[in-house]
Amino acid sequence: MKPAFRLDQHPRRAQPLLSGPPAGYFEQLPQRVMDRLPQPEAETAAGWGWLLSLPPRWRTSLAASALLTGFAASFWLSAPGGPAGAPASIASIASLDAVPQTELVGYLLGPEARVEPTDLTELAAAYPDVNSSILHASDAEILDALDAQPAEEPAVL
Repeated sequence: MKPAFRLDQHPRRAQPLLSGPPAGYFEQLPQRVMDRLPQPEAETAAGWGWLLSLPPRWRTSLAASALLTGFAASFWLSAPGGPAGAPASIASIASLDAVPQTELVGYLLGPEARVEPTDLTELAAAYPDVNSSILHASDAEILDALDAQPAEEPAVL
């Protein structure tokens, strides 16, 4: 059987005292760390060298103005009345004028068109003769059709 291990029976080894850093170590440390970092390439495009010579706040303002100019130009060019939208809007109006009015009204009255009754009243107010060209009925027939509609009964409380 093995004897029990007791720590106080074993002598300690002599430990060397902690020594300080060499002279000038902390003064040289930042430069040694910077020397180990990979150096960026000094090559830049020939046309963009002037941009690197500008102060950072000027480069930021230049980038912001370029971004805002691009946004304003894209907004202006994509507007319906803008220069790019003008020929397309004229072409769409011309192609819409080629469709017969009875087909347009038939489409607008159909279930697939999402037209509110107020839209149709605005159309009738803008073009008073639109009803006479579509409805081929006399005033008496229209009044009879309206009278045949069920009336709402007042609620009795």
